[in-house]
Amino acid sequence: MIRSRKRLSMWSALPAYLGGKRRLCPLIFREIDRVVPRRRWSGLTFIDAFLGGGSVSLYAKAQGFSVVATDIAERAIVIGRALVENSRVRLRREDVLRLLAPMDGPPGHVEATMVPAVFTVEQARFIDSALGAASRTEDPAKANLIRLLAMRMALLCHAYSQVRKGTIHRVTTGEFESITESAVYHYVDGLRLATPKKLWELAQEINAGVFEGCGTVMKRSVLEALPEIDADVAYFDPPYPGVMSYEKQYAMIDLILEGVQRSTSPFTGRDGANMLDGLFERAVHIPIWILSLGNAVVTVEELEGKMAKHGRRTKAIALKYQHLPAVATDEKKATNKEFIVLGVDLNAALIKGAAA
Repeated sequence: MIRSRKRLSMWSALPAYLGGKRRLCPLIFREIDRVVPRRRWSGLTFIDAFLGGGSVSLYAKAQGFSVVATDIAERAIVIGRALVENSRVRLRREDVLRLLAPMDGPPGHVEATMVPAVFTVEQARFIDSALGAASRTEDPAKANLIRLLAMRMALLCHAYSQVRKGTIHRVTTGEFESITESAVYHYVDGLRLATPKKLWELAQEINAGVFEGCGTVMKRSVLEALPEIDADVAYFDPPYPGVMSYEKQYAMIDLILEGVQRSTSPFTGRDGANMLDGLFERAVHIPIWILSLGNAVVTVEELEGKMAKHGRRTKAIALKYQHLPAVATDEKKATNKEFIVLGVDLNAALIKGAAA
């Protein structure tokens, strides 16, 4: 019961993330259990090749795996180093209060470049204060918890966590009638975020994702890192071909954290499924593969074929799945499917041992 409550409460630590897999985690790990029993997981290594919003890595850590996670976007690395890699450090109330102290000197980068189009003055000042404090914090875990707090704050300021220019200033001027009705309360709530009570509540949510376990986070291209990582299970959740890119969705967050807008991932192109061949070639030493992918431009049979070329026994599951249902079109809600494809090397010692 305690372990179950831990897994449930840890979700509050994570930001709402485009393509997040927290709802699919029980299914993903059920399929692993059918190949290698759950009782053996504490001695195994799980690689999350596209860390993203962190849900699969955090779930794997809670299940007892030693987790290795890779990504190239700082927004993902912040989540990973704050929660997956960190097993002991938490935000304290005094940490939050210190971030709300008045700032001396000229406006920070966010206030100077994103007010009033993206944030209010109060919101921007808190984000600048948090990022500045993180840069001066020696403990990497605490520094990334503070960065995560800033990122969570930025996302919560906007409806559906879609940080965009051109709406938030209407809230401060009282032009509520010009805002989509379903989105108004998001922006109104955002005005109350930069307060001790709200920020401490948010910090406590983040702290719920800190628990004992083993995790390593690498800011590297998975194509470079995979051959060097000795793992038992590899989970692949690349950007989906033919759909909205993470780089577009999180352009403002990338500007805040990295100062640049990232180039679109080649996995997002309509021929992005071809990139999977390179992934699988670099992961032949890993006995168990699990792939998540959408159905926009590729079939489940094609995905199974790519794994079968490497001698894998495959199993595929297709299910209806909605990403960001609050903003998805009716057509997208009706037709969108998620493919979960399992590929197993039956000749691997791990698999033979599990069957014995």
